[in-house]
This record gives sequence, structure tokens and C-alpha cells, in this order.
Amino acid sequence: MSAVSDALKTVREALLLADKVKRTADATLEIAREVREHDRRLTRLEAQWDMAMQFSGRRLPKAE
Repeated sequence: MSAVSDALKTVREALLLADKVKRTADATLEIAREVREHDRRLTRLEAQWDMAMQFSGRRLPKAE
């Protein structure tokens, strides 16, 4: 192979790698958004559970 062919192959591989990194970063951002939404939902559910327990007059044992 000539030096030009090697250089073109290297550039092509670098571009493919850059695309893969970008797609991975985008997927990671979407997963982070979903995790934040799940955390918010769990927090709301915990608050509702606590209110329900207070209205029922029951107490949950404290975690150790």
C-alpha cells in the first residue's frame, strides 16, 4: 500500500470512530435523562406512600 492509501484508510477509520463516539454520547445522554425521570417518579411515589402511611396511622420501621 502506498502512503496515500494508508493515510486515507486512517482518516476513514478516524471518522468512523468519531461517529461511533458521537452516537454513544447521544445514547448516554438519553439514558441519563431517563434515569433522572425515573428518580423523580420514585421520589413522588415515596412521598405518596409516606402520606398514605401517615393517613392510615401506621409507621414503617426505620431502616438501619
